[in-house]
Amino acid sequence: NLRMAISSGMCALSLLIFALLQVDRVTGISKAEQRALSQEVKEMFYHGYNNYMEHAYPADELMPLSCRGRVRGKDKSRGDIDDALGRFSLTLIDTLDALVVFGNITEFNRAIHLVLRDVSFDSNLVVSTFETNIRVMGGLLAAHALVLDLRQQERYKHHFTNYEDGLLTLATDLGDRLLKAFDTKTGIPYSRINLRHGADRLVRSNDVTCTACAGTLIMEFAALSRYTGNAVYEQAARRALEALWVRRGAHSDLVGTTINITSGAWHRTDAGVGAGIDSYYEYLLKAFVMLGDETYLEVFNTHYNGIMKHLKRGPFIVDTHMHNPHILAKKYMDALQTFFPGLQVLKGDLPPAIETHRMYYDILQRHKFFPEAFFPDFKVNWASSPLRPEFAESTYYLYKATGDPVYLEMGKELIQRLQQYARVKCGWAAIKDVRSLTHEDKMDSFVLTETFKYLYLLFTTDDDIPIDLDDYVFSTEAHLLPTNLAHCDLDFVPFKDHDYDVEHHHDHSCLNSFDDKANFLRMVGVDFGKHPRQCSTYAVNLKRPQAATGPPVQKRRYKVTPLKITPAELDVQNEHHLAYLEELGMQVENAGTEVRIVHVGTVDNAKSQLGMAFLQELMAQTAANAASHEQQISLRLQEETSNEWPAFALAGSASFGPKFGTQLSVIYSSLVLAEPLTACSSLPQTTSRIMVVARGDCMFVEKVRNAQAAGAQAVLVVDNHPQSSDPPELFTMSGDGGVDPDIPAAFLHRNFGRRVIAALQEQRQVQAMMKLATDEEVDQVYGAK
Repeated sequence: NLRMAISSGMCALSLLIFALLQVDRVTGISKAEQRALSQEVKEMFYHGYNNYMEHAYPADELMPLSCRGRVRGKDKSRGDIDDALGRFSLTLIDTLDALVVFGNITEFNRAIHLVLRDVSFDSNLVVSTFETNIRVMGGLLAAHALVLDLRQQERYKHHFTNYEDGLLTLATDLGDRLLKAFDTKTGIPYSRINLRHGADRLVRSNDVTCTACAGTLIMEFAALSRYTGNAVYEQAARRALEALWVRRGAHSDLVGTTINITSGAWHRTDAGVGAGIDSYYEYLLKAFVMLGDETYLEVFNTHYNGIMKHLKRGPFIVDTHMHNPHILAKKYMDALQTFFPGLQVLKGDLPPAIETHRMYYDILQRHKFFPEAFFPDFKVNWASSPLRPEFAESTYYLYKATGDPVYLEMGKELIQRLQQYARVKCGWAAIKDVRSLTHEDKMDSFVLTETFKYLYLLFTTDDDIPIDLDDYVFSTEAHLLPTNLAHCDLDFVPFKDHDYDVEHHHDHSCLNSFDDKANFLRMVGVDFGKHPRQCSTYAVNLKRPQAATGPPVQKRRYKVTPLKITPAELDVQNEHHLAYLEELGMQVENAGTEVRIVHVGTVDNAKSQLGMAFLQELMAQTAANAASHEQQISLRLQEETSNEWPAFALAGSASFGPKFGTQLSVIYSSLVLAEPLTACSSLPQTTSRIMVVARGDCMFVEKVRNAQAAGAQAVLVVDNHPQSSDPPELFTMSGDGGVDPDIPAAFLHRNFGRRVIAALQEQRQVQAMMKLATDEEVDQVYGAK
């Protein structure tokens, strides 16, 4: 029974098809026990789903210990975690296609009517672009695809006689709102967006996003384009992917964890396959399977070679620096990376997938659940576990690929542990600490739509599923997106800086409708005769390159008008300034956490001399600034409801990490308190915020490293010693001689810092601006010299 095809390098000359067979062999788990386990998982799913519908709907999430719904704005804020909530019945939308997988078409139809009746996206809430796309957009589009599939089946079509594309209408409305996040200079979207007002002041205050956040949009946005006939969604998501691709490490072919959406400079250069990056790689390969465009496969293969060369160390997959891949960026791994063996199965690279998956299983033998972060010796770094699906996902793929009964045994263990340690009266409670197995009052929507879905598919048979899974690709949220959308016409050219010549055709046919591409899709279950088009088409507008004539012309990086500036006015995040440097024969290069200005001399002699003079003056100015006083940081704060900066202080600098003025310009972001406040242990994840921590219990640099690992953009360390003078004396925080953090830190005196901590403890939303202090600001505090 052919399940899927795996390609490890598809081009016009070669196509590797790997057949995944369900092997009938003697196992420790009989067919009857497999059947019983599949029914047990089904009951587990409904224990969560029914409790959500009874106690929480229409709220976004169920609080299984409190037996009520979590409503954003009414319940205590959890910081960035709440960006997934938008008062749009998240859990129901996220679970729609799971109802089909579990065979409950009647409830699926009822749930669709509830969504169409109750859900609106017109709310003044700032939500995560990434989470809203994969959970809500993906849920709506998958459900729409399944309706179109099921109503072609005689036994189910009566359920959907009155369906008039309402889910697609909702998805289009949401797509238009999310599309506003892409209005940036680089095409890399904002990490968050206001559903009603778009990129408002709060959204624009943070110009850093994670690689996965920007690179995990193409499947849903391409599906929306192909259903509606409007190419704008797919084009935006593809442009974001390309923006990440062209900024990969020149020698490593790896990408960093976070990036500045305005300048395109990497913010955190640690490269791995886990948190912050994971699904970027996943969507490149799955976009190829779903859409048939070879560009995605070639880009994925380039990255994959870099991963296997630089990140794989025995069974472990580690994090290194993208520009210096021989240097470890951190000493721990995270639970999200356990998806990677499943991706390797899709790639067709089974031996390393089996090896790494076994290593992850050994961690489960040490702990009942995966801690969010762990060390190579399996000790805990971050102890919580929200019952993530990634290990179950990889287990499912490996069983379908090998038929090895050991994966059924692993799945059985997962079921037993969930039943014994996570089941509560009103659902499934996250594990607050895998060492003590205490509970947390939350049940993320992915527990229902992913964790239980993959466990059910591990044990069930094809006959129990109303649709043919071979016609679909699982998104990163395990939503079922159809492969027959690949039939739509394409309007794209290969990514920039790509040495693979992707062939384009002029007869309004897709790449995959030709020869070997068509054969590949047939092998994954797309029969052109069986499955009619389910998408609208949009016109092809291919632009072929003109033959070069005359001497080669140096390609300009910046298309904006150059703005003549002095060295004192230079802002390396301003494209007009960068265009002026380019006009003078200079380039700005990002190397790790440093920004270097290099004179390359590719212009005429007169401009080259101007460039050299500019560079010499800039160097002299930098030296003078360094000599005048130790770096002091200007910190200005405001509450979200205020239009002015009501609070100002100077903060001391750190001898480690990137420096303002030379490597950084300005950081705008919201503040978040560290938990624990001293930040001397692993911290809950945040997204590009400035983390406020307290002095004491460990070294300054250790606090900053822990904050960086949690996703912080910068750190403010608040002094715990009594303040002896006003204005206070500032000092520079020292490091420990180890690897520098990739984020900046500043030292804040006690009196002002305690006010900041008190405001955050009162759940006040505080925005901050950090930059190098000007002479005027220093004089304002200490008096003119």
